[in-house]
Amino acid sequence: MQSISAGKYKGIDISSWQGEVNFNQVSNSGVQVVYIKATEGDYYLNPRADEYYSGARSNNMLIGFYHFFRPRVDAKTQANYFSSYVKGKSFNCRLALDIELSDGYGAAEISNMCVTFLEEVKRLTGKDVVVYTYTNFARTSLTNILSKYPLWIANYDVTTPGDNPIWNSWVGFQYSESGTVPGISGYCPLDVFTDGILISGGNTSIPNINQGGTTTTYTVKEGDTLSEIAQRYGTTTERLAQINNISNPNLIYPGQVLKISSNSSAGNTSGGTATTYTVKEGDTLSEIAQRYGTTTERLAEINNISNPNLIYPGQVLRISSNSLTGSTLGGTATTYTVKEGDTLSEIAQRYGTTTERLAEINNISNPNLIYPGQVLKISSNSSAGNTSGGTATTYIVKEGDTLSEIAQRYGTTTERLAQINNISDPNLIYPGEVIRIN
Repeated sequence: MQSISAGKYKGIDISSWQGEVNFNQVSNSGVQVVYIKATEGDYYLNPRADEYYSGARSNNMLIGFYHFFRPRVDAKTQANYFSSYVKGKSFNCRLALDIELSDGYGAAEISNMCVTFLEEVKRLTGKDVVVYTYTNFARTSLTNILSKYPLWIANYDVTTPGDNPIWNSWVGFQYSESGTVPGISGYCPLDVFTDGILISGGNTSIPNINQGGTTTTYTVKEGDTLSEIAQRYGTTTERLAQINNISNPNLIYPGQVLKISSNSSAGNTSGGTATTYTVKEGDTLSEIAQRYGTTTERLAEINNISNPNLIYPGQVLRISSNSLTGSTLGGTATTYTVKEGDTLSEIAQRYGTTTERLAEINNISNPNLIYPGQVLKISSNSSAGNTSGGTATTYIVKEGDTLSEIAQRYGTTTERLAQINNISDPNLIYPGEVIRIN
């Protein structure tokens, strides 16, 4: 394996965990490549993917997308899901498969699934691909059937990735999961890349499409009309037709990617930072308002909704940052999205805080009643433990993780992690649990 000095391009990879990103600051800091998490399985679309894509494009960065693979979901279905998102977008870097879970499958089975996914993505998009994984997973859970694909390897706190039996070189090296970059609050994975990460014959010159505002995009679905899309985004049919060079507003196609200028967006966040929420089937405006600690009336007002009982799956709602209640008492706030089966007491325990504290800062009147998809604020002052004056690195447990694998990634021991996290049974950790590393 090459050392880190073989890298030609400085890069980062980001998911919704990074929150709001100032791409102008990121670019000015010397970062050239940004990989954006697009999808996971066949059910998750990064709610910030379009926002990140627009920000990176407007700052002339080299862009790539990655898909987090779920072995229990059909590989071709996942490939279709990922490809449907990236189609119509301009990007310079290979489409990446993020494989780091086995879910009980053997190395041969997992590797065959990966090949199926990668070949289907190539067929559907006509673009080059790359495999992202970490060193121990490559050693234990994959086979050399994947050797024909370039490698983007994760191996932290070293200058040269460890050897594995499949690849002897990399096109991408993720050397830290807890770096800091201007323009991003909190930690961010850091990478270096070679020319091999770029799509063959790809144009690395990305035009600036910002035109003074931030641009997002919308992919047309079957049954959509331009007037309905305009209404969802608080703009006009004429404006959408103009910025997308549409001569006939009655003629749009499923899969067509429309630019939605930020200057079209209605409402005012009174100087605050806006976040967005994409409406899902079964949602009501009152439930969404409750999740975000605001009111139905406020959401209707800033989204120009005349009938609060009428919202659409796929509709993007602006949620003013000034709607969010609670205080971090001078600390930095993080958030947690409730999953099915979660209880407030379990979440409190994971983050080293109390049920009462979470209920208080999230305006929850009944601690026994939380909803899947609800976004909870977790005050940084809730975090337990002391790093004796140092900066703590944390890791959020994913499905299929073991404490021993996490320890190996960070060059520590299972015993040490169990000790500093008060884990009595090292074989029992939970997805979503936050593990302190130092």
